Amino acid sequence: MPKPPAFLNVELRDLVPLRVLHRNCLFRSASGNPDKVIRPAFKELRLRISAFGLDPDTLLHVGAPEIIDGQLAAYNCCIEFPLPEEVENATTLPGGRYAVLTVEKRPEKIRPAIRAFSGDYFVEQSLILDEERPIYEIYYKETMEYCLPIR
Repeated sequence: MPKPPAFLNVELRDLVPLRVLHRNCLFRSASGNPDKVIRPAFKELRLRISAFGLDPDTLLHVGAPEIIDGQLAAYNCCIEFPLPEEVENATTLPGGRYAVLTVEKRPEKIRPAIRAFSGDYFVEQSLILDEERPIYEIYYKETMEYCLPIR
């Protein structure tokens, strides 16, 4: 497989299923700032995780955007939930084969990298999007991973 452009850090990886607590954010129009809804949802989830005696800073934070006709329609905010208890809003995110782009968590870097990755790079590599599984954004302190499911 040819190497991605120098500014793209991409690898193919098998992601394991992940048990999470989640909160779904719906967006009725393209106007407005989705961040104003997403950040409070993650904050609420962090409080719920803490109530179980877990440290949210040690757990994966995952976003699953739902894009319809090029617009963000929904965003599923998720935080890893390793406890076996059955609780409201606990679910398991599917794993599988993903093309994973790692990028610094800076808007001026994220947007162009995702555009190049999901556009030209994906096509040039003959990758086929698996529309049956979600796209993931996995957040770390300094970086994020943008994960596209592939067949």
